[in-house]
Amino acid sequence: MKTRAEMHGAISIVNAIPTGKGSTLGIALNVSATVSISVGEGISANTGDLNFIAEIVNRVIPRDIIKDKHISIEIRSRIPMGYGLKSSSAVSNAIALACYKLLDIIRGNDDVIDDMKVINTAVDASLASKVSITGAFDDACACYFGGFFVTDNYARSIIRHERADDNLYAVILLPLGVRRKDPTRLKRLARYFSYAVDLASDGYYYDAMNLNGILVSSVLSIPYEPILEAIENGAYASRG
Repeated sequence: MKTRAEMHGAISIVNAIPTGKGSTLGIALNVSATVSISVGEGISANTGDLNFIAEIVNRVIPRDIIKDKHISIEIRSRIPMGYGLKSSSAVSNAIALACYKLLDIIRGNDDVIDDMKVINTAVDASLASKVSITGAFDDACACYFGGFFVTDNYARSIIRHERADDNLYAVILLPLGVRRKDPTRLKRLARYFSYAVDLASDGYYYDAMNLNGILVSSVLSIPYEPILEAIENGAYASRG
């Protein structure tokens, strides 16, 4: 018995770490998770952090069902990991949704699955496993529904959501040999990140992303020249 779920990646418009409020935009790159149940025991996966994956599975499928069964997760992803494209949120959403689908089959339910329940399960697992600082509710929403999102990650509330134009394209550069710096340093400029959140909340997503790009680059010493060149050459917005 198996079920499958697919999610998409996302990009940040405003980083949520400084204020707890963030903005994101879904992108087309996708990931799928297939969850299978068979006779045996334990949880296995073809890739990824098994502790994190087990945290998701155990939050969805009751222990009395798992105790004498083997749960296998197969992840297939087109989202590069470690480049800020929200692969973790996409994978956790996909696993959680596939697990809820499997549970419904086991129990013989045909009810519509609660989307926000799936997202909150993934966010809870991310926090419990320390995969995310804020729980990345903004990332999870954009990966699940697509479009623009502005959220309060700590309150888990959606401040603004709207569809993106189908003709909007994201050009993504994956720099080689760049080490990610401690993102908690962004909290030093929380006051200014709040201005970016306000812009996004009013629908000025591109202005918000550009401000966010300046702030992130200054705090984390990310070269700003490529970002500026993208804007000068016609990009609506750019960030590192």
